[in-house]
Amino acid sequence: MTGRDLGGSAMTVHDAAAKGFERGAADYEAARPGYPPELVELLATELSLGAGRRILDLAAGTGKLTRVLGATGAEVVAVEPVAAMRATLATLVPDAGVLDGTAEAIPLPDAAVDAVVVAQAFHWFEPQAALGEIRRVLRPGGGLALVWNVRDESVDWVRRFGQVLVDGAAGDESSAAFRATGKPYDEGIDYAASIAASGRFTAAERRVIPWAQTVDADLLVRRAASTSFVSALPDDTRAAVLDEVRDLARTHPDLRGKDQFGFPYLTTVFWCRAHD
Repeated sequence: MTGRDLGGSAMTVHDAAAKGFERGAADYEAARPGYPPELVELLATELSLGAGRRILDLAAGTGKLTRVLGATGAEVVAVEPVAAMRATLATLVPDAGVLDGTAEAIPLPDAAVDAVVVAQAFHWFEPQAALGEIRRVLRPGGGLALVWNVRDESVDWVRRFGQVLVDGAAGDESSAAFRATGKPYDEGIDYAASIAASGRFTAAERRVIPWAQTVDADLLVRRAASTSFVSALPDDTRAAVLDEVRDLARTHPDLRGKDQFGFPYLTTVFWCRAHD
């Protein structure tokens, strides 16, 4: 999967993201959680969102956060490199401007936006190249927020859910790189330190917001299918992983016999301001 920058040069995206999210866009939209009201309030306050402001939702996916940002009254432009995700976004959030592009080659001119928000995506970026581009398109003093919905694996069934995904993908003989790392991207990154290392932003602040998404067994399976490295698996391996998730929902004592249940998340947000 490639996009084009304003000069027409090719830009690439991580292969696991390109394949997985292209195939899994419908599952992503159906099963991935939205965001808690506390996050929206925080972003609106800390990034000074509202009428007359312009926001970039970078690597916007199917627009889970884009539609929320639009509710602030600000103008929203969304950049997303995966074609299937971008098509879903454009359909579901028709008021947003939707562009093909990557974080390392944002298709906007200098000082084009008042704020940049990155949700569920910064771990796919080359950090310093992306932060340089983000600072380029931000106006002086503009805000940046990095957001993740992180599964709360202090809950036993959630930990087991994650392990099913990792074990299933690691068993695929075509995924040697995955077996070496356990994920197609690095984990445990100090994002506040990455921001500080760029020298382009104020010190990042951080907040964690616990909440739960209401799901059922079918949605839990689609949540698994929406994971990039699961979606990219060969059909038989992917089916086996999803069958294990169905079995987890059917047999785990915390889930067994329940029509619906809460999927606990920890929404983690870092925010800062561009230096003038």
